[in-house]
Amino acid sequence: MRRRFSLIALPILIVIGATYALGYSSLFTISSIEIIGARTTVNPGIVEGEKLARIQPRVIATKFENLAWVKKAEVSRDWISGRVTIRILDRTPVAMFNGKAFDAEGNSFQLQSDKPSNLVQIQAIDAESALKAVDLLSSLDSQLSQTLQLIKVQGSGSLDLQLAQGERILEVKWGINGENELKTRVYKAILALPENNKITKIDVSAPHAPIVK
Repeated sequence: MRRRFSLIALPILIVIGATYALGYSSLFTISSIEIIGARTTVNPGIVEGEKLARIQPRVIATKFENLAWVKKAEVSRDWISGRVTIRILDRTPVAMFNGKAFDAEGNSFQLQSDKPSNLVQIQAIDAESALKAVDLLSSLDSQLSQTLQLIKVQGSGSLDLQLAQGERILEVKWGINGENELKTRVYKAILALPENNKITKIDVSAPHAPIVK
């Protein structure tokens, strides 16, 4: 009978001891907090000395992901060292509109560091219209997008581009967001012609009948 009681009590005592050690004793507490990837100071909502077992990694990660400039956050804890590591992946800006950045997915956010000098500027009547420019930007090849300085979104939805071609600034009437691969080929073919080395305006809104000036 005593042996049977011991066999039942032993697992219970182990669970109680483990629960106490994890949740209440001075063992397994946060010794340090490391935030990787953040370009600004953010309060993680936890402090050194707090019990490791009581923190909720998913809750902490969600707190960071609720910040507009954060794309993804991961939280891990080391039970041996007591270190909590928070890895943050910032959204990558591709364009600016009214002082705010857009990433390639169309998310708007405030930059947390100095603005990169190569970001495309967007002119539009509102943020919803500005998304038309972001959609276009994400569909252009890298060679073209690297020379792109400005996208103007007209009220009709038509898009006008400003590109740097050497020392020249080219104004390109792109038209609506469509046939972008064909328009890109036509644009490059026009620039490749020697007689067009001084043009400053191109209209590829009807790519089968482009106009140069």
